[in-house]
Amino acid sequence: MLHTARLEIQDISKSFEGAKVLDAVDLQIGPGQVLGLIGENGAGKSTLLNILTGIVQPDRGTLLLDANPFNPTSYAEAARQGVSRVFQEQALIPTLRVYENLFLSHEARFSRFRQIMRQREMIDLAQGIVDNAGLGIDVRKPTSVYSFSKRQLLEIVRACLVPVDLLGIAHPIILLDEPTASLDKADEQIFFRLLERLRAQASFVFVSHRLSEVLELSDAIVVLKDGRVVKRLEAGEADERLLHSLMVGREQRSDYYHEAEQQGSQRPVVLEARELCGDGFSDVGLAVHEGEVLGIGGLLNSGKSELGKGLMGITPTRSGHVRMHGGDWLQPEISASLAAGCGYIPAERLVEGIVADFPVTWNMSMAGDDRFCSSLGIWKTKEEKNVAERMIAELKIRSAAPLLACRKLSGGNQQKVVLARWLCRDVRLLVLDNPTRGVDAGAKEEIYATIRQLTASGVAVILITDELLELIGMSDRIGIMQQGRLTTIVDAAPQSKPTEVEMIGLMLPGEQDLSERRAA
Repeated sequence: MLHTARLEIQDISKSFEGAKVLDAVDLQIGPGQVLGLIGENGAGKSTLLNILTGIVQPDRGTLLLDANPFNPTSYAEAARQGVSRVFQEQALIPTLRVYENLFLSHEARFSRFRQIMRQREMIDLAQGIVDNAGLGIDVRKPTSVYSFSKRQLLEIVRACLVPVDLLGIAHPIILLDEPTASLDKADEQIFFRLLERLRAQASFVFVSHRLSEVLELSDAIVVLKDGRVVKRLEAGEADERLLHSLMVGREQRSDYYHEAEQQGSQRPVVLEARELCGDGFSDVGLAVHEGEVLGIGGLLNSGKSELGKGLMGITPTRSGHVRMHGGDWLQPEISASLAAGCGYIPAERLVEGIVADFPVTWNMSMAGDDRFCSSLGIWKTKEEKNVAERMIAELKIRSAAPLLACRKLSGGNQQKVVLARWLCRDVRLLVLDNPTRGVDAGAKEEIYATIRQLTASGVAVILITDELLELIGMSDRIGIMQQGRLTTIVDAAPQSKPTEVEMIGLMLPGEQDLSERRAA
């Protein structure tokens, strides 16, 4: 045991409804240390962080903060004692101004006579905090005006700097749960610089499924599997292959993206779009074929996510048309898309993908499929449950039961529930927006295998993703978005995959065509 440990976790165990999530976990976090914490979805990482921040109480075990008993019963109590957190899903309130979100729950520190708020003081301090972090944003504006990446960076700043600058905590402990999953490259660099700067005074627990980041940033790495610590390693002792095998119990396959199973784009067209314009994109024309994965890449504000919603009619388009299977050209409309066998998986699963308090069965069947409703209008509850059980088994949704509320599942397993919603329908086209965000390496491989099974059966897939390796490895062709326009489509057959450098070059405004880059 480290006698200089800031935070000690001794014999912590926790069960939910008879299922053991944490089993006799021991951890120590030293001063100025970045402790990497990795494991598959459902391994117990988020539950452990919930215990450390007072959201969940352990069944057994002891927590010590600076060798003193530490038993927070709420997040606010943990924060007052110097333990703060970046949550896996964003916890900002979009309609509040930035400064109000930064100081949420700390308003009493700015009140006079418990009635009058010293608003100017709040604004000045908040602006100083974000300027100090290098964000370059106006804290007086509503949080919703900023990009998803900037909002994620605000979450990080709130957890890292508010304890020091507002609460006066000299040596905070900061829990980072997938902090980089939603950051663009520029905001990633701001986060890395902030982390490096705070190492001298803070301790960190860094949870990430990006193993390269864990290796780069961590001083030590702890691997959780099935709620138990299976290994603690110094960063220099590990590589990605070893960490993957410790997490999932097997070596990562060399054909991680199942490239040998690519179907190509020689089969009939499923969906076409011409001159499609909407909020965030304009004059887009494309076609996706049976059994093809058409990747859509671009910088964070390139319009690729907006295009996915526009193609399905989730958000209205201003002009242009789409058609399915060579039919009539029509304006995209969500009910028509569903009727034509289209499915959509959003990037923000808790906001748009699931109803967290609904059970697994309801979340899987809520796409409006008549298969669960009889001609007399009676809901087929037994069939709904049977389908849910089959999907749970096929997709290996850990710790799930048909009637379990989705909020009790890990983020990666919630994502599998969203995917299952479409797998139990007669789907012919799937639009996937960052389908593996916040998903561990083993579960990613399972999702990739599922996508390949779908394409083998003739399903067309439009894959929108921020992950370059995923974009390159999974796609048959790759469309590049720049400032709302589809500027080029690149071949990505197994034998002619573009490189990451080539992809980044194509995403940057003013860069040359890929064929020109390769010729040069």
